[in-house]
Amino acid sequence: MDLISMKLSLKHQFCGAVILSVVGVFAAGCAAEGVNGSEEVAETSSELRPEWSTAEVNIRHDDIGSTDFKTLKVAKNTGFDRSVFHFSNDGVPGYRVRYVATPQICAGEGELEVQGNAFIEVQMMPAQSYDDETQKPTYSPATIVDFKPNLASVKHLKMSCPGFEAETSYVIGVSAKKNFRVLELKNPPRLVVDVQQ
Repeated sequence: MDLISMKLSLKHQFCGAVILSVVGVFAAGCAAEGVNGSEEVAETSSELRPEWSTAEVNIRHDDIGSTDFKTLKVAKNTGFDRSVFHFSNDGVPGYRVRYVATPQICAGEGELEVQGNAFIEVQMMPAQSYDDETQKPTYSPATIVDFKPNLASVKHLKMSCPGFEAETSYVIGVSAKKNFRVLELKNPPRLVVDVQQ
C-alpha cells in the first residue's frame, strides 16, 4: 500500500461512530468491565518490565519475521485500564510504547486528532494490518481503528499507522499523564498496555 492509499484508508476508517456493547471480563481472578469483548487476561508476564512508570519501553523481537494484527480489546480493571493488542500465532512483534506530545500519523506524516490530555503511542513492528495480496484488513471488527471507551484513564484509541511499511501503531488518549506498564502474553500472542486510573 502506498502512502497516498494509506492516508485515504486512514481517513475513511476514522469516520463514523463506534458502538460497542459492554460485557463482562475476568482478569487474574478479579472482575473487570469489558467494553468491546471478553477474555481472560493474566496480570503477570515472564518477560519485560511489569512495574509502573511513565518511561518509554522499547523492545525488539528479531526472531519474529512479521505478524498480523488481529484485534484490540479494552477493559476497566480495579486501579487500571487495560488495552490488549492481539496478533496471529507468529508472535508478538517488536514495539515502542511512550508518551508523545502530539499524536502523529505514521510517526511524522501529519497530526492525528485523538481525545485526551496526554497521549501514549504504541508502535508495533513488524506487524501487518492488511493482507499484501487482497489489501483487506487482517483485523476485525473495523470499528477498532477509532474507539472511544471513555474509561477512567483511557478515553480514546486510534490507529495511527495501518501497517504501512510493516508498522501498525495506535495512539491511546488518556485523561492525564499517568504510570503505565507493558506486558506480553501468549496463546494467543498479545501485547498489553495498562494505564493507572
